[in-house]
Amino acid sequence: MAILLGVFRRGPMDSAPRIALRQARFYLRNVRTRMPFKYGVATLTSVPILHLLAEVEVEGAGRATGAAADILPPKWFDKDPAKSYQDNVEDLLWAAQRAAALFAECSRQPRPLFALWTEASPALLAEGDQRGLNHLTSNHGASLLERALLDGLGKALRQSYHQLLKNNALGVDLGALHPELRGVAPARCIAPQPLVSLHLRHTVGLADPIRSAEIPAAEHLNDGLPQSLEEYVQVQGLSYFKIKVNGKLEADLDRLCAIAGLLDTSGAPYHLSLDGNEQYKEMESFLELLRRIEEDPQLRRFWASTLYIEQPLERSLALEPSLAAGIRATCERKPLLIDESDGDLDAFRRAIDLGYLGVSAKNCKGLIKALANQGLARHFSNTQGRPFFLSGEDLMNLPIVPLQQDLTQLAALGITHAERNGHHYVRGLDHLSPAERQSCVQAHGTLYRPLGESLALDIRQGRIDLTSLQCPGLGVGMEVDVDSMVPVEEWKFASLT
Repeated sequence: MAILLGVFRRGPMDSAPRIALRQARFYLRNVRTRMPFKYGVATLTSVPILHLLAEVEVEGAGRATGAAADILPPKWFDKDPAKSYQDNVEDLLWAAQRAAALFAECSRQPRPLFALWTEASPALLAEGDQRGLNHLTSNHGASLLERALLDGLGKALRQSYHQLLKNNALGVDLGALHPELRGVAPARCIAPQPLVSLHLRHTVGLADPIRSAEIPAAEHLNDGLPQSLEEYVQVQGLSYFKIKVNGKLEADLDRLCAIAGLLDTSGAPYHLSLDGNEQYKEMESFLELLRRIEEDPQLRRFWASTLYIEQPLERSLALEPSLAAGIRATCERKPLLIDESDGDLDAFRRAIDLGYLGVSAKNCKGLIKALANQGLARHFSNTQGRPFFLSGEDLMNLPIVPLQQDLTQLAALGITHAERNGHHYVRGLDHLSPAERQSCVQAHGTLYRPLGESLALDIRQGRIDLTSLQCPGLGVGMEVDVDSMVPVEEWKFASLT
């Protein structure tokens, strides 16, 4: 991802406002789940949310404070078995704080956001390499700064995220990232108008109950929200689902049949994605799973309703040219996308050469990167006549900042359904302060609904309303109560346990 700043001295950046990062402050808030979230090798029961507030100076528009935030989960950014959860968190905190220092250093000469990003991000990757960090981990720090600067820029200019992209207020030169996109303006990679709603694609975690009768009486939550998949379908009118598999053939098949049995009985159309969760080290075992699914009469409708398959191969192998035959064989059955292997700017481009058709859009991997990937998907769809695509996937994004900024990005890109599971594993907005919940009522009353003394996502017929997110900045539209959090300098990992 080494990009020379000099490339951009003439072109899209000429009219983009120059910005500078003047101050960055980090805070953490601990969150406990209402039920365990099992994904791959990890089971999540508590997690910190890292918040960044960045004071941004925008040439001709003054100063504004931008926000960004993400949960810091175990064994997603880095699945090295030798590393503990504490190691994972400390690596992510290092990447965030070092990114802030590098963006501030580059800001000594104010320049358009894209120029700051293309100078600071490669420097962060290089330093992360020296520490032995993978690129998903290092890039996460850059993505936090990118989002906070974008939020501040939009607030200063009084433009929504969609407007910033349409006007190219970031100064993005997509051709400098991928030669196929030379001359392509960001406005050509986004929806003509931001989406007003999207379908929620409900994740069925590996430990989630399928039917209510399976839940022992002592484990009923009785907290005002559904608990089993059966309850979610009944209460929220869901029609999109994401099903995780664990790499254990017979157990996976039994579980898929149980899920299919529930979904088929509703009679209503449904759509789903399968998540391989990096559980395979070669393609033949995964192809055997697909063969068994295709042959099982109990899974006929389930398989016909499957839209695509998310990364089954472990990340160190997923882009190996020697596995291209198996990747293409899978895509002959269903489209295959990369997720955890999308650690570098050119990862989707390399994946396309191996036969993959899609890539996940996640804010933790970067907004400009997703914009460029959307440009690649449209370019290759037109030139190859195959449906290349971006999907909306979720790393348990939680309100306010992570959830709303992720939804704002999806609305701009025009991605019509997205995995959402934070509302399932964490009870509504209980983790926010009373002041933040009240602000959510005032600013985002169509996105949330009352839940006792708290709030929850307002999911109607499987959809959520996105209209309130079209506010200046990156969809937050309210003050973040950092006084209810712990400054990063004072936070202790032991507070999670």
